[in-house]
Amino acid sequence: MITKIVEGLTIQRNEIFSVALNYMEYAYKDTKYKIVINSPENGVVAGEGEYLQFHEDRIFPSSYFLNAPITLRVDAKDGRARISVILSYYTGKRSNINESEDIHDRISEFQPVNESQTERRKLYNAAFPVLFQKAQKTLKEVEEVLKSTRSSVPDTDW
Repeated sequence: MITKIVEGLTIQRNEIFSVALNYMEYAYKDTKYKIVINSPENGVVAGEGEYLQFHEDRIFPSSYFLNAPITLRVDAKDGRARISVILSYYTGKRSNINESEDIHDRISEFQPVNESQTERRKLYNAAFPVLFQKAQKTLKEVEEVLKSTRSSVPDTDW
């Protein structure tokens, strides 16, 4: 899980929730993103999607095409939010001239997190930084959307 805390927002919990929900519904509609938590009472919204073909690699004699399912979650409080991207698996395909194989590997079983597996170490050593950068970019995008939203309550000087 990669998390970012955003403070000093000019909007309240219900507006943060609405903006985050709107972001998830429209930013990822082409990737069949689905909302899995929709709790305005608690200020929590989460959606599941996928980084499609975020990494390709050719390690003789095979070619690898990797995806990564993600869960994007926003927990809202008045004037602040916690944005999280949860990454659990690499998915995709390994193929060569003779065969094709589906990939479904737990991220935590491979380097740089854990050195116990060796089979696909080279592939995942190259893929992990790319995946991490994509997750950071998602966090930054949500933060920018939240920061650019102004409260619907007008400021008064009286």
